[in-house]
Amino acid sequence: MTDALDLTGRLGLLNLLLEWEGRLNNGRLRALFGLSVVRASEWIREFREHSPDAVTWNSKTRSFHVNKGFYRTGRRSGKAGEAAAESLSRYLSLVGLPRLVDGSAGARVTWSAFPDLSSPAPRVFSALSEAAASRRGVRIGYRSMREPKEHQRTIFPHNLVRAGRRWHVRAYCEDNQDFRDFALGRITGIDLLAESAVMGEEEDAAWMARVPVSLVAHPKLAPEQQGLIRFEYLNNTASRTETCRGALVSYFIQDVRAATDTSSQVPPEYQLAVENIEEIKAWLFPTRPAGR
Repeated sequence: MTDALDLTGRLGLLNLLLEWEGRLNNGRLRALFGLSVVRASEWIREFREHSPDAVTWNSKTRSFHVNKGFYRTGRRSGKAGEAAAESLSRYLSLVGLPRLVDGSAGARVTWSAFPDLSSPAPRVFSALSEAAASRRGVRIGYRSMREPKEHQRTIFPHNLVRAGRRWHVRAYCEDNQDFRDFALGRITGIDLLAESAVMGEEEDAAWMARVPVSLVAHPKLAPEQQGLIRFEYLNNTASRTETCRGALVSYFIQDVRAATDTSSQVPPEYQLAVENIEEIKAWLFPTRPAGR
């Protein structure tokens, strides 16, 4: 039981929660840890006594919000970057996405088997989470393949999502007057704005669209190999259709490494293929996607 933790354990949990969510409040602690109203308040009081400069009370949200000084300055790299990746894994486990599960016979099941090469900075992650929750804008420094030098963007986030190996934020970009994806690892700085979002999730047509993606064994595999792929990925059927948000179709296809052009994308690199390519073509990334 979390309430049986000693003071160090309780402070560690709240520190982790604050690092990645940017706020502490009574309701969140009750939901996560099964605490009473009084006990959740006691946990927060302990944290504030131990770290008096970490948070500031916000009467509007009825939460203690993180102060900028809580985060280390500068971009994490080397061992610090590894620490950030491990911290994120512990946070995801805390809120319900486990990294390791101990089996009764001592076996360990790992959902993240490899190092995270682009772990987001906690301050970036928490500020975007706060902006999405409160429907506010953020001013970010950003670098993209199209504009590799740092430049400023004003965006209004509505969802954070891990697609493939990277974390992205889906947001309305004021500069482009359109909804775009922004890789968290390419954000160089961030400031939360008071400005409210005028365009949100409901207006993001690509995010709201539900697109069927039909997968088949690659036609250039030998018949026996196609049978194996159907067994492994397609539930022993000729094809498998998954419904995906329009904005995430390309990420999904990249993640499962499915060919969209079976003449040039061939085995052994590609073992799956998209069957309904004409139907989903409008949702695929252009050759040089904007905002990437």
